[in-house]
Amino acid sequence: MFASKAAEPALWRLLSIVTLLIIALWWLSAPRDLFSAPLSVTEIAREAILLSGVWAYVLLTLAIVVVMRWRWIERPLGGLDRCYRLHKWAGIATGAVVLLHCVLEWLPGGLARARSQPSADASRQLGLDWNAATQEMAELANGTMLCALIAIALLRSIPYRWFRKTHRLSALLYLATTWHALLLLPPQLRFTPLGALIGLSALFGCAAAVVSVTGGVGRRRRVRGTITGLEAHNGILEVECTLAARGLPHRPGQFAYVCFDPAEGPHPFTIAGADPGARKIRFVIKALGDYTGQLANRLAEGQQVTIEGPYGGFDFRGTAREQVWVAGGIGLTPFLARLEYLRWLGRRSPSVTFFYCTRNAATDPYVSRLRTLCTQTGVTLALVDSARQRPLDFDAIAAGLRDPSGAELWFCGPARFGATLQRAWRTTGLPGRRFHREWFEMR
Repeated sequence: MFASKAAEPALWRLLSIVTLLIIALWWLSAPRDLFSAPLSVTEIAREAILLSGVWAYVLLTLAIVVVMRWRWIERPLGGLDRCYRLHKWAGIATGAVVLLHCVLEWLPGGLARARSQPSADASRQLGLDWNAATQEMAELANGTMLCALIAIALLRSIPYRWFRKTHRLSALLYLATTWHALLLLPPQLRFTPLGALIGLSALFGCAAAVVSVTGGVGRRRRVRGTITGLEAHNGILEVECTLAARGLPHRPGQFAYVCFDPAEGPHPFTIAGADPGARKIRFVIKALGDYTGQLANRLAEGQQVTIEGPYGGFDFRGTAREQVWVAGGIGLTPFLARLEYLRWLGRRSPSVTFFYCTRNAATDPYVSRLRTLCTQTGVTLALVDSARQRPLDFDAIAAGLRDPSGAELWFCGPARFGATLQRAWRTTGLPGRRFHREWFEMR
């Protein structure tokens, strides 16, 4: 659909394309006599309820399918980080459309009863009004889902372990919503383009929901390991793991899900380095919250871990003649992995300029290592020491570019800093596809 290094607006374009597709299929599936005369209020209400219901269901299906960690979805979207951003915004959009759907049903004047119920007579013959029962259950499911999506999207204070459990419940709610969608779909629409879209959505969505409920997401990409090294300094913890049976083939810059505690669940961390021959892999973890802040005291050598991956499209595989790397804080880790990989290959990259932003170069434990690695690989290192100089801005970056039109920028660091650089990059007219950014917000 779009390039593997897609920018944020591409996600909005995809959501817009899905919406236009639904409208087009509804238009093709509507009875021809529907538009032969002016529509009554009842007909408008009926079609609006139908269209909003299908819209919400397809968006919900998209939200659940894109986070199944299936390679055939991750690759065209540009990495799992963008899949999760699409999941977030598709979920928020679903909540908004579900609210619209409910408002249309609850409008005064009996508009809720404008929906046709062709199967009501058949269901009553069995002694149970399946339409009514299904509608009540779906309304409860949709209301609960709406509250859950809004809470998860807006309340960042919700602990990750509760966030994960809530998403397991969302898969069950999806199955209930599918029953509602299929049972209440008018028979005359079942063998139309719109009916086909709903059928395909149900097929992929139910498969994804079952995989999610049974804990099968990413199961085939997991490997067991043991912690064989720990080093803590300045709020940063380096964890070295030795894998049990096989390595974890990856490209520098990718990340993996690491589960230190089954009760807490897996968390994503960038792979900071690896030794394929010895099946060793290293993660650099900064204490940014309650969970990561306690790891230094909770982990011990010899402890068993589960690692799942690799994931992500932040892999430095660009086509530009010149690369600019910008790292801030713990955003250093993908660049550190890339430098160690270049050294292992014996390759020099004089066309790369690396801006590393640190709060204090004198106490930063990675400055010395970076200088050595950059010297060995030919990368130009530009330290930006906040303790002695003003923060890095785009003007300083642009001033060092040999050929801006043929350059690309790779950024990993604080979200607000990245957004500022990305706006400046676009303002200067440089192609948005050449600004590569790691979105490390999985919720």
